[in-house]
Amino acid sequence: MNEENLIFLSYASPDREAVIGFHASLQAAGYNVWMDRFRLKGGQAWDVEVKRAMRKATIIIVFISSHSVDRRGYAQREVKIALEQLKDRLVDDIYLIPVMLEPGVAVPDQLADIQTVGLDGQDADTALKEAIDEQFSRLGAKIAQVQADANIQWTDSIFEDKWDGLPGYDVSYHLPRFTSSEYPGIGEISDVLRGWLQGEIMAQRTVKFDQSPDLYSFAESRFSRQNSWEASYGEPQIRGRVLSIAFSIWWNGAKAAHPNHHYQTFAFTLDPVTRISELRDIFADADAGFKCLQSESRRILLELDMDGDTLSSDWVESGTETWDDFTDFLFAADGLDIFFPPYQVAAYAYGPQHVRIAYELLADLLLPLYAQLLDATYLGAAHRNTPWDDAASA
Repeated sequence: MNEENLIFLSYASPDREAVIGFHASLQAAGYNVWMDRFRLKGGQAWDVEVKRAMRKATIIIVFISSHSVDRRGYAQREVKIALEQLKDRLVDDIYLIPVMLEPGVAVPDQLADIQTVGLDGQDADTALKEAIDEQFSRLGAKIAQVQADANIQWTDSIFEDKWDGLPGYDVSYHLPRFTSSEYPGIGEISDVLRGWLQGEIMAQRTVKFDQSPDLYSFAESRFSRQNSWEASYGEPQIRGRVLSIAFSIWWNGAKAAHPNHHYQTFAFTLDPVTRISELRDIFADADAGFKCLQSESRRILLELDMDGDTLSSDWVESGTETWDDFTDFLFAADGLDIFFPPYQVAAYAYGPQHVRIAYELLADLLLPLYAQLLDATYLGAAHRNTPWDDAASA
């Protein structure tokens, strides 16, 4: 899949012909457009491929009509996924673009706060292209500004490998290549990441030694008899003199009931370049630090709105019992992000979960070294009179 500036088209199937017109216009204008009608191949797991394309998309265009509003089909699920991903975007990012296909249709409540194309007699095709161009311009400027502020640059490189067997494999990953005049050792971070990624690729290749012609046949489509594994990363996060990065991992075994998705995170100090492997290492009092992380994570998870439902308190508590439950973390600009894979704190259907804990709650608990590295020295006192203050003596 060509992933650069990918534009995903979400629509209800009765609107396919109308959307094909937009697809043709965008393609002719040189945009990289993903529409199931043209991208899915025979034998592919369409649900997996749709979610994969949405995850990689820079922009998702949602076509609204009486069909998409009234129907309870996949178009609505795609909107939900897009809105979830929107939470991690900047407020002014034009990530989700609703397009009205017919007049008089009420905009769904979930999209009411997002500027809609095609209203008030707009030329929808022209307005859509202008919104897309604006997003690409903002995206480039945003990344350039982040890199300039931190004096750190990165470029993306892609590795792909596949082999046709019984089963076969199709694997790929994205790798950031870091450079910096201020932090000359930063290239070592790319080396560490590449070593981990190549190790994962080598593990996938061992299927060559474990062929199963009794379970698979070359008469089947290649997609139904191959293991798929891919890793892509979100924008590197820089807080103070700490760089963090989260990889989104998708793995789907041949003939598996469903794909698996989780996050793998890495955090590094920049001068000198070292890896922060465990969260417990950043706290002056590991017990008090754990109590804070546990209490806040549970509170946030139990307050999540899961389509009118909430997560099970038993599941959340069992998935946040020890330090081993807090192994994937990222130091974002506004707080500490903690990632939980499917099944750890919620059912598979809810997908992976993540929480963000404000640095103000953590500052007084950090070792002075890490408070300085994270520019959190003067953020303390917010946690006082909270349950974890006396954790060490409990």
